[in-house]
Amino acid sequence: MEAFALAAICLAATGQLWFWRLHTHEQRSLWYGLSFLVAVGTAVVAIEVLLLQAFSLESHPVAEQINLVVIGVMAVALLAFPVALVVTLVASGVRLIRREGANPRNMLSLGLGILVVAYVIVWPQVRSALTSVPVLGRVFDLVFGFAAILLGIAGVAFTLYTVSGLVAQIPHRHRRYQRIVVLGSGLMPDGSVTPLLAHRVERGVEMWRRNPGSALVMSGGKGADEAQPESHAMRAYAESLGVPAEAILVEDKSANTRENLRFSAQLLADKDSGNAGRILVVTDDYHVFRALLITRELGVPADGVGSHVRLYFSLNALVREWVAYVSLRRAFYTRLTIALLVIYLVASGFNAMVAPSA
Repeated sequence: MEAFALAAICLAATGQLWFWRLHTHEQRSLWYGLSFLVAVGTAVVAIEVLLLQAFSLESHPVAEQINLVVIGVMAVALLAFPVALVVTLVASGVRLIRREGANPRNMLSLGLGILVVAYVIVWPQVRSALTSVPVLGRVFDLVFGFAAILLGIAGVAFTLYTVSGLVAQIPHRHRRYQRIVVLGSGLMPDGSVTPLLAHRVERGVEMWRRNPGSALVMSGGKGADEAQPESHAMRAYAESLGVPAEAILVEDKSANTRENLRFSAQLLADKDSGNAGRILVVTDDYHVFRALLITRELGVPADGVGSHVRLYFSLNALVREWVAYVSLRRAFYTRLTIALLVIYLVASGFNAMVAPSA
């Protein structure tokens, strides 16, 4: 038992080291979210093993009670999470539609919640009916089997994306930033900042105050339906919050997140003779991780921090961000899908050959 406990402690220590290694050196991948889950999971296992050892070595009622509480909490969490997720997705989706209108962009979280319910309840019935069809039943079985694999991978990747995005906003207490880039979004019809964009700027100003001597970069061009470039409205709002004009740089040519970051990096490289150092990207909390992934592609050292967005809006936006992430990595996921399809078909063919003889 002591050897098992030692192994559990070593495994937990390895998990913590892996997470902190990525946290301090490179957060911008799904490995970061996986390392966090491994760190938490191995720590829980180590604690559980130590409690079991304490209980087995001597009849210790406190250790027994703690052990039961840990097991109970884990069991309840595992059972309640899927239900809580579906309820939250549906409830937040309905609230968003009521507040913002029933356009396709606002129906993503509601649609995802409905799809999860359909997968649990409707999918097995449809699969059972179609796979029993003569002649074509085998084809349908292959299609449903491979679709289930893809859905499983998508679910795991979405979970890692969400966890990575949340953990990536853990602040680095001892880091100081000389350049803080605030990403723009749409403006009001009169050319002023929207409440969403105002929160981004306020968060950027907060970070500027925490980093004395730093510069704020307001990044955002002029949309076809906007009265002025977003960055100009952001600069005016930052000045109204007490930021001096000389502390603000403006990037006003970009039209999307990639251009926000690329043009801002170019602006800083020109100003700092190519040595802008690590920047701090400020945007909505659900948008931080994708922005960081883009900075990695651009070769720009960066950390991120998010402004708080209400849950009913951020969940829907998170689904949209996930779709954008898959598009960003479509070459990788296309290759992965093809490789999995080949393996699946080969395995299915082998099983079909072995089954008759068995």
